[in-house]
Amino acid sequence: MIDVNRIVVVEKILTVEQCRGARAMLGWSQDELAKAANVARQTIADFERGARVPIANNIASIKHTLERAGIEFLSDNGVRFKGHV
Repeated sequence: MIDVNRIVVVEKILTVEQCRGARAMLGWSQDELAKAANVARQTIADFERGARVPIANNIASIKHTLERAGIEFLSDNGVRFKGHV
């Protein structure tokens, strides 16, 4: 069973849409993101299809990896490259 409270916390950190969008902007596969973030590819796949919410340290690692790659996360659920308006 999926913990709804955990989903709410994760949604404030990184949404599924932001993860997919950022990965697409970078031209990264799920495998490439997983390797860069040091998480299992299945973690990315499950998160992006809404099957499972990653544990806090994995979601933080995914977000941090995308930010280091030049992605900025917007409060309206969007993403963009840092420095672009």
